[in-house]
Amino acid sequence: MLSKLSLAPNDDEERSGRTWGQRIWFRVPAWWALGPQGRTAAALLARLEKLTWDEVLTLRRSYDKAWPTDREDPAWYEAQDLAASADRVTLKNALIKHTETALARTARSHSKRVQGFSDEQKAVCFAATALAVEDLSPSLAHRLLGPLRLALGDVHTYPVPSWADSL
Repeated sequence: MLSKLSLAPNDDEERSGRTWGQRIWFRVPAWWALGPQGRTAAALLARLEKLTWDEVLTLRRSYDKAWPTDREDPAWYEAQDLAASADRVTLKNALIKHTETALARTARSHSKRVQGFSDEQKAVCFAATALAVEDLSPSLAHRLLGPLRLALGDVHTYPVPSWADSL
């Protein structure tokens, strides 16, 4: 749960001066912090937390299937530019960090490690970036979601976890 709050002076005063408290203006569901595609991003994070090791390996292989090494899709760079021009760099980076952390936690639960810049890490980072810009460019997001879709299906069909909607 997230809250919009502001500092407000309390009615009591101590020797050191006025004390301050918090005034909550309104509460919003947790998915709001995950951007315009917050529910889908929450579903992705929940799904990554439950991956089997075989699914992690499938993610690794799906990256090469989505983008064979003989050609590079410029989608990553286009998404970086789009996020910057739309003031979504902070959101994109936060979603990437969340997906990297979820993937690393899953690997640890299987007594494994995911290396930086590995294909499975790229696949989840591309998915996170796609969700940060999907409302701005659905076709770009579709390209970025390619490796994840090949390995784990359509992220838009994943169930949204209950924590995402709770107040």
